Amino acid sequence: MLSPPALRTTCADSDAVPNIRFRELFEQCPVSIQILGPDGRTLRVNQAWQDLWEIREGTPLMAFVMSANYNVLRDPQLVQSGIAPLLERACRGESVRIPVGRYDVAALSGSGPVRWVAARAHPLKDDAGNIVEVMLMHEDITEKMEAENALRIREERFRSLVSATSQIVWSNTPDGRVDEDSPSWRAFTGQTYEEWREFGWLDAVHPDDRATTKAAWLACVATKTLFEARYRLRRADGDYRWTDVRGVPILDAEGAIREWIGTNTDIHEIVLAEAELAQRLEREKRNAALLAKVAQAARKLQTVLWTGDLADVLVNEVRDILQAHRAVVSLSDKPGAHAHPDPALRGALAVPLIDRTGRNIGLIQVSDKIEGEFSDEDEAILVQLAAIAANGFENARLYQSLKEQDRRKDEFLAMLAHELRNPLAPISAAAEVLRLGTASADRIRHSSSVIGRQVRHLKSLIDDLLDVSRVTRGLIQLDLALLDPMVLVASAVEQSQPLIYARDHVLAVAGDAGGAQVEGDANRLVQVLVNLLNNAAKYTPDGGRIALTVSRDGDRVVVSVRDNGTGIDAAMLPQIFDLFTQAQRTPDRAQGGLGIGLALVKTIVSLHGGHVTAHSDGLGAGSVFTMSLKAVE
Repeated sequence: MLSPPALRTTCADSDAVPNIRFRELFEQCPVSIQILGPDGRTLRVNQAWQDLWEIREGTPLMAFVMSANYNVLRDPQLVQSGIAPLLERACRGESVRIPVGRYDVAALSGSGPVRWVAARAHPLKDDAGNIVEVMLMHEDITEKMEAENALRIREERFRSLVSATSQIVWSNTPDGRVDEDSPSWRAFTGQTYEEWREFGWLDAVHPDDRATTKAAWLACVATKTLFEARYRLRRADGDYRWTDVRGVPILDAEGAIREWIGTNTDIHEIVLAEAELAQRLEREKRNAALLAKVAQAARKLQTVLWTGDLADVLVNEVRDILQAHRAVVSLSDKPGAHAHPDPALRGALAVPLIDRTGRNIGLIQVSDKIEGEFSDEDEAILVQLAAIAANGFENARLYQSLKEQDRRKDEFLAMLAHELRNPLAPISAAAEVLRLGTASADRIRHSSSVIGRQVRHLKSLIDDLLDVSRVTRGLIQLDLALLDPMVLVASAVEQSQPLIYARDHVLAVAGDAGGAQVEGDANRLVQVLVNLLNNAAKYTPDGGRIALTVSRDGDRVVVSVRDNGTGIDAAMLPQIFDLFTQAQRTPDRAQGGLGIGLALVKTIVSLHGGHVTAHSDGLGAGSVFTMSLKAVE
């Protein structure tokens, strides 16, 4: 039998054409072929083999494979996988089919991919029956193996999801029978697999629901439509529980049902609640006249805009509708705090006042009913009035908040006018000196300096106003880059130093970011730090101490600015970052500014995905502002 290595021998002209033909056939064959000697050495490989293993002619790895140093019968991977003994049988003259195996070229110091292959080894013999060579042919089934593995993982994931869910999950055959096991069904009902399979699952359905459930299920199976139902299902302890059932037909490419997938969800408490609600609504229908009074009370409650007046209206309406001698409204001072019923009240009803966000804002109590005892209907009416009143209290607070914001805005406009007018007097005086033309050179330089300084102050005020405008309209754009926090700190300190030195403060900078960077807009983050430093300088009496500390806290970079200045009153602390909020000024307005710096700080830090907080132990106790940003290694 002619073998590929024999093609390399010199032949007569009559043999040249067949040799060339077989050589070309070997090289162009799309199947990977590796010709082995009877001793397991590699004699020749074709182009498909090179493409499969990415071992190319002329490379050191190809030279190694074709050398005496490499032998397939001693290849560690082939020995470990049990393929080497099969190749030995082929070398002894037996045609062998080799099962699927995984081979990693990296074990030979190659860079080719890991491949899954099936192979066949066939001995080539001469006319005398001697084994000349062994032809080893590989079939690349990597994609098939990866697809099967991905499918297996998806099936395992689905089964794990089914096991982990609190719902009952099941699957049925196309004709509606149970075939595949459902551990969640068996765990809930206590049925065995044999009891559950086919249509045995109906035995766990409540007898009153069984016939209608079966009929509805079979109708959906016949029409290939979504199955939705509610029925009572017997639990393992014998109790029946209402379940919400949904079965979905899974169709194949031809539109036939491949299987049904469904779930049972325990809704027993929901059904009972619905039944109870229906009974309550029925009772409320019998009190239409009384509910008319409730509607009238609601209209009154919705028109009152002041908290005190609203409480008075609520008390009067509750006493009138429920025919009680006494009603009391208790409001919580702090959002979310709970007001508690008065234990001295006997024969009383008490309902919390819950706002739209779910916060408890107070309590409405009614006691001493004129006739008889309070009923369930009375409680239902009080609940409705409490819900309406809670919205009214929230609206009143919002109205008062808007009034307060409007007042603060008016104060801000007055302060803005003052701040913009202050620089005009020195500018006007300096301009007059320059206009006269009789001033000395020193006086001219001084006047020019005054004008420049006041113009810079005006520009700073206008820049702050423009920033506020951009913030309120959402127009701030960030130029993001990876930044060194210590460089930002150094730049901010440099810009704040004139004010700090003018107030004779001592500034201490300590700590580091642990080598971390932050992602952000350098100009904006420096602006934040400058605002915090300037804020500390303005609200700290001359000769104070300011400490800027940089630290690393887990995956955050933290920068804090602490001072020993005037501190922040506890009542103002929650609003310190609100727009137009400013601490109490001294009579001479020494701090200056527009009260918008901290609002800009909060907005800019939030745009960077960070957060900023303020803390003070009270007036005269200093304050600390802390900014936290995500660290980038």
